[in-house]
Amino acid sequence: MNLPEFERVIYKHNPLVEVVCQLRFPTILKISHQEPVEFQDMIRFKYPLFETTRAQLPPEISQVVQQLGLPLQSDTAYSFKSEDQRWSISITKDFIAITTVSYERYEQFKQRLEEVLEIFESIYKPSLYTRIGLRYQDLIIRSKLGIEDKDWSELIAKHIASELYEPNLSSSIQTIVKSLVLKTEGGQINLNHGLVNVKEPQKNNDEIAYLFDSDFYTEQKIGGKRDVWNVLNQFNQSAGRLFRWSITDTLHNAMQPQPLESEV
Repeated sequence: MNLPEFERVIYKHNPLVEVVCQLRFPTILKISHQEPVEFQDMIRFKYPLFETTRAQLPPEISQVVQQLGLPLQSDTAYSFKSEDQRWSISITKDFIAITTVSYERYEQFKQRLEEVLEIFESIYKPSLYTRIGLRYQDLIIRSKLGIEDKDWSELIAKHIASELYEPNLSSSIQTIVKSLVLKTEGGQINLNHGLVNVKEPQKNNDEIAYLFDSDFYTEQKIGGKRDVWNVLNQFNQSAGRLFRWSITDTLHNAMQPQPLESEV
C-alpha cells in the first residue's frame, strides 16, 4: 500500500486517545518465575504505581478446560504506571509494552520507550523480537472541535467510507464498523474504523463519533536495536500518512494543525 506524502504536523486539538507499542519475544521464564524487582527499582521514580493482573482465557475456552479437569493457566502481567496514570509499562514472560493516553508527538513517545527498553534488555536480554506493533487510536468528536453542524461526509474521505456520501442513507446511519488488513512494505496494518457512540460526561448524553484504530505490525524476527527503531520509525510515518489520507481538509483544519518546528 503506497500512501501519499503529507506535511507532518502536530494537531492543537489532538484526536489521539491511546497509543500502544508492544514488542513480543520468545518466552523468558525468569519473568514468570520471579517478580521484576530489579526492573521496578530502575523505573519506579517515573512509574511508581505497580499492580499485577492475570490474563483470563475466553469463557468458551475456559469452560472446555474445566470440563477436561485441567488447571486453568493464566499469565501474570506486571504493570508500572506514572503517578498521573497517563503512561503505563507492562511486561509478561513474552512481551513488553508501553501505553499512553497523553500522546503529544512521536519523539517524546520514542524517548520513553527507549529508556524502558534499554533497562529491560540489560536485565532480561531477550534473544530477539518476534513481533513489533505500534497502534494508534484516533477519536473524532465533533462537539470538541466546534463542528457539530458538519456532516460526516464533510470530514471523512469518500474512499474510506463511501456510505456517508449517499444522501438517502447517510442520515440514517447510527454506526459503521469496517475492518481491513492491509499489506505494506514493512508489515501489515489492522485498520478498524467507523462511527461509534461515546458518552460525554459534561453533557450527560451520547454522541456519535468516528474512530480510527490502526495497528501497524510486523512478525518478522528482529534482532538489533537499530532494526527495532527502523521498524517503529516507518510505522509512525505510515500512521501519520494513513490518518491524513483518511480525512478531509475540513477536518484537518478544524483540528488546527501546527508546523512541527513550532513544537520543538
